[in-house]
Amino acid sequence: MYVIRLKTIIFFAVIFTASLILSAVGIKYLGGGPPQIISAAANEPNAVELPIIMYHGLTKNPSKVNAYVISVDDFENDLKYLKDNGYTAVFMSDVIKYVNGEGELPEKPVVLTFDDGFENNYEYGLPLFEEYDMRGLVSIVGSYTENYSKISDKNPEYAYLNYDTINKMKDSGRFEFANHSYNMHMLPGMKGNDDKRKGAAKVSGESDEIYRAKLTEDIVKTQNMLSEHCGLTPEVYTYPYGEISKTAEDVLRGMGFKASLSCLEKENYISPGNPDCLFCLCRYLRDNKRSVAEILSKE
Repeated sequence: MYVIRLKTIIFFAVIFTASLILSAVGIKYLGGGPPQIISAAANEPNAVELPIIMYHGLTKNPSKVNAYVISVDDFENDLKYLKDNGYTAVFMSDVIKYVNGEGELPEKPVVLTFDDGFENNYEYGLPLFEEYDMRGLVSIVGSYTENYSKISDKNPEYAYLNYDTINKMKDSGRFEFANHSYNMHMLPGMKGNDDKRKGAAKVSGESDEIYRAKLTEDIVKTQNMLSEHCGLTPEVYTYPYGEISKTAEDVLRGMGFKASLSCLEKENYISPGNPDCLFCLCRYLRDNKRSVAEILSKE
């Protein structure tokens, strides 16, 4: 169970190491070659540039700051920059509607995402979202939320969101939610990872049939969990660790997902009538070294 602080510390240490590898080689595709990333061209009619920022944890403890956890003050500075420079935070559902010809987007849209579903996204994030009129997408790891819903620990410095808090976030109108797997947020060597799988990627030598069945089963667990306890049916899938297999995109589309998020750092262009551009969307990691102002000025 993910209820012991020591395990949380070890978890962060592992993902920090993984981040160094991923940042060096970019996104890694396994199993049958990479899926084609189909982004609208910048000059395509009605194409809109869409930067997506990837956050993880927020903290008020300076000793907790690392590549995946930034200070609350830095987060507030990001929101202030966005507001002062004319950006409007939009939901992924707004982006999907725009692509499907069912709505409009503001002049300078930005999507703010939080991976893994930490309690601090609510405790520290919601008040600032309300102050700066922002909104964002939280990607839930089903097993983490399920386990924390069984205990009363809501320490914002390490706890994961439980059902009650997810419902409060939903009711605030400031958050929507994505599926970040049920139990595939793992790397080889982690306890319980019997398949030695990297995120939701296909294992070398694994048949397409078995991979499809395992991925579908994992995704359905989180979908059913969020539907039963929170009245949510996510339309966005966020790849754990950015590990993608070509087959995964077919599985997601077949299950009715409208978009997927990667960890590749690149600009996105979206346009009406091009639903393919919503899959494998790229995101900029907001670590403790690079502010949103720096990220957006270097796109």
